Amino acid sequence: MIIGQKKIFPGARILGVLALLLLLVVLAGGPGVHLGLWSPLDGFILSLRAGFMGGLALAGLSLIVIIIIAVKKKYGGMGKAILTLLIGLALASPVAYLRMSGGGGVPPIHDITTDMVNPPQFMALVGKRDAEANSLDYEGEKLADQQKQGYPGIAPLMVSDKPEQAFARALAVAAEMGWEVAGADAAALRFEATDYSMWFRFADDVVVTIAPSESGSRIDLRSVSRVGRSDLGVNAKRIMTFQKNFAPSS
Repeated sequence: MIIGQKKIFPGARILGVLALLLLLVVLAGGPGVHLGLWSPLDGFILSLRAGFMGGLALAGLSLIVIIIIAVKKKYGGMGKAILTLLIGLALASPVAYLRMSGGGGVPPIHDITTDMVNPPQFMALVGKRDAEANSLDYEGEKLADQQKQGYPGIAPLMVSDKPEQAFARALAVAAEMGWEVAGADAAALRFEATDYSMWFRFADDVVVTIAPSESGSRIDLRSVSRVGRSDLGVNAKRIMTFQKNFAPSS
């Protein structure tokens, strides 16, 4: 008969330390980018790989410790081991989901536009992108077909504002969304901008054009990620958010 509290199994304590260290490594990806230690893509890969491989390893070790504690009933620490098992599975789950869903259930593209026939062209930002950045040349019909299948709702925004008013409001919406505007041309009714993700500082470039229409103005957007084959739906979401923010008073 065991009297008093059971002694914590040493393996459970070690698991707690390993879980903490792994969490620190996974979380270091973003701050490392802000400190200039590595690129956004390197930081993203670091976090994903550490979370997936480290998470699976942590879950496996936790399962072993759980079995040992269950068999040798004289030890405590079952709760700690179960917690680290859940932490490991949680850290590994994002990559597991991406693999099982084929990339998050979105097409593996990073260039989204409201006009797939004559997509808005970049000018001001062309020379400000790194040499290894994704091309700004539109890939044509193949890309358009992928966008139609993945984001059938993406279309130009038709508003009742006169072109000059629409241009001013579009700039205001871009500022509200935190975009860094470049190459604003009121005469040409167009501007370009860069939007940075908060954690990994991924840069996506946007071009917005306004043209007169029978009812007022037509607003077209194109959003392109600088790195990565797939944007995980970010560019389409950005365009839809812009249109939603613009639409209320249109």
